[in-house]
Amino acid sequence: MIRRTALLSFLTLSLLLSACSKKNDDTAGEDAQAQAASEAQEGNPPADEAPPPPPPKMDYWPAVGPLVAGNYGGACVRMPDGRKMDGSVALGADGKAAAGGIDIDFREARKTSLMRVANDKGEYATTAIFAMEPEKAGLLTLHSGETGKGSIIFSRDDVSLTCSDVSGVDKINAEPFHKSMAKFFNRKKQTVSCLDTKNLLVRRDLDVEIDDAVVKIGGDAFDMNSAAFESIAFDDNGANVTLGVGMPDKRTIVMTYDGAGTLTGLMATNAEGSTHSCNRKE
Repeated sequence: MIRRTALLSFLTLSLLLSACSKKNDDTAGEDAQAQAASEAQEGNPPADEAPPPPPPKMDYWPAVGPLVAGNYGGACVRMPDGRKMDGSVALGADGKAAAGGIDIDFREARKTSLMRVANDKGEYATTAIFAMEPEKAGLLTLHSGETGKGSIIFSRDDVSLTCSDVSGVDKINAEPFHKSMAKFFNRKKQTVSCLDTKNLLVRRDLDVEIDDAVVKIGGDAFDMNSAAFESIAFDDNGANVTLGVGMPDKRTIVMTYDGAGTLTGLMATNAEGSTHSCNRKE
């Protein structure tokens, strides 16, 4: 129950951070349009400038690819005809997946999500999801299970292959994400601007860093070695990244990064409520 509550808190924080990020992007766009309109009215059209470069994207496949690569077979059902069969899905470290006439390169996935959650016995299960845009263009879900036998779903358009009792999927559950994905987040200190949760009119700067497995936010620390769950999501093909951690004591932290690894947002809670609400320092 504690882990479920922490997981729900994490999902809520993730949605809030995403909404705040979109709001900031929309506001920036509206300001730019207003400025352009004002210049046009004054007879000073905006100067011709090259379009801004595309946002940087985090190249996460060198770490994610080896983690999920494998040939996963089991008892499968193929849709839409409902045919039962022994089948397998081959997923390469290069992100290319193939099975039953379906071939998809998931290096182009719009969203990649990894979540590792412990049950009440302290046993972990990991789920990996790769989704193209639109999702009907390709979806792959791997679930490790808690008994060494996992499941896999592989689909495109109206054709899908769903397999159970899949051996080998437990490899994605072999080690915590903060170890396999450490190179993306173990960086130098970054300073963020945070609301004082006791006085919303006050902001203060805090240094944030991940030192080995410990997330440090000012004087607070989250040791990911004892996390009840971890989650990493690469959105917009790596242009936006979200790292979430939930602790057994109901503390939860969600951090968002851009594709260059710059911390853009941070929210944290404990059993009583919000403890941190921060964004990039301008």
